[in-house]
Amino acid sequence: MKIAVLISGRATRYEVCLFNILQSTSYDVDVFMSINDDECKYYEIMKQKLSKWLKGVYIKPYVVPDDFENHSPNTLRQRVGDRLVPLNNLSMFYNDRNSFDMATKYADENGFEYDAYMKFRSDIICDDFPKINKTDEYKIFSVIPLCQYVCPLVNRGLKILEHVNPDGSPIINKCVPWISDAIVYGNRKSMNTYCDTYNFVMEINKEWNGNYPINFEPCVTQNVYDKKLNFEYFSHPYALDRNRRIFDKVWEKAGTSECDDLRINQIVGALPPIDIKDYETTEHIPISPTN
Repeated sequence: MKIAVLISGRATRYEVCLFNILQSTSYDVDVFMSINDDECKYYEIMKQKLSKWLKGVYIKPYVVPDDFENHSPNTLRQRVGDRLVPLNNLSMFYNDRNSFDMATKYADENGFEYDAYMKFRSDIICDDFPKINKTDEYKIFSVIPLCQYVCPLVNRGLKILEHVNPDGSPIINKCVPWISDAIVYGNRKSMNTYCDTYNFVMEINKEWNGNYPINFEPCVTQNVYDKKLNFEYFSHPYALDRNRRIFDKVWEKAGTSECDDLRINQIVGALPPIDIKDYETTEHIPISPTN
């Protein structure tokens, strides 16, 4: 079975997580990476180490559009210059789309089709990729998320200026369980929809005059329901590496009001951040599972 594995946003800890899975899997895997960063020695080494599988790689900082505004108190933001914007969220959505487009372009140019396109992460700790169920249905398969929360769905039928809650936020309808943003797969048609969350978010945020709450799994879930994309959950035990943010220098001020991330707190037990430009690998840092 031939699988396109889509890695988006961040490639940190690939050498102790993703690399081990690629070496052990029985699938015929092509990897496509769209990374929010600048080129450096770490990525040069990564390209060499993953050369057997890597068929497409894009490394460039994602830039939030100048005219983008979001005022929702429920959006997690990062400081960029003098702006607080959902940089991490939008970057992931943008790079989901970009990595998928690279994979379909590669398949088309080489005259074949993948049995499945799978969104994955470079920092996932598990023994292998999940069992793939090939299907022609308009359907995705989502791993049961590590955090199984519920998500309120958007209702496009409501006009924001006429239908708002007492606090001014848009009215939303029923709540549903999250769709994963870590491990999801499907055929080209279904994953084309899944990976279109970026455009969905930009559209809804504009319709709601910048009052749309933008966060990872909730936006993915709302896009899936909005597009009437069928889905099925599957179980695949995994963990995330505790030091997956090791290159995120914003955490140097973690726990203080000067932290340029509204989450403020770093992952419990994580090592202090380091500068990616000073390192060729993080193999010297042991794997540390956490949910």
